Amino acid sequence: MVFLMFTSLGAQSLITKQIKLEAGKKYGSQAQNRFNDIESSLLKKLENESEIKKLNVVNTWVNAVGYKSDKQVYGVNDYWATLYEFVGKNRGDCEDYTIAKYYILKELGINPKRMKFTYVIYKNRKGRKISHMVLSYLKVAKPKSRKDILILDNNNRFILPASKRKDIIKVVKMINGDTGPKSKKWKKLEANMKRKKL
Repeated sequence: MVFLMFTSLGAQSLITKQIKLEAGKKYGSQAQNRFNDIESSLLKKLENESEIKKLNVVNTWVNAVGYKSDKQVYGVNDYWATLYEFVGKNRGDCEDYTIAKYYILKELGINPKRMKFTYVIYKNRKGRKISHMVLSYLKVAKPKSRKDILILDNNNRFILPASKRKDIIKVVKMINGDTGPKSKKWKKLEANMKRKKL
């Protein structure tokens, strides 16, 4: 019952036969294979696993997609791609990794109230400060410290508590339009996800 309660799209409707066929036509057989893999290696295989295993496997799978800026992929400075566009094109930026992880984990029954799109200031290896987005997972409903927040990040293959991420020097904002006020970007993303925009 808990699984059904937290998934708004239903057990197998995140990845449909139709989306796989359309992805194959638009992006080729490798894209179709990636959607098949989400269905078999993530949604079906992880269905009865622990939350931490779901987080780790999904984080690793999504992080294998290649990084490209919105300018390089879409010709604009800022664009929130759907899971379908990101997986179909097999490239995206930090927001796209965050979005893909969020929707796959939500489909796996992770409570959306525990997941936040988190804008941060990230310090790279050269010491440069960069605006960045990660997916935060709240281990408890109301975290009392950074230890209670796990960070799923395309820049780090390990899921670590925020307290151990010294390279994240500032949290700017946490949002979740599924459970709170919806920004224009979130509304557009939600509409594009519902129509499975490729």
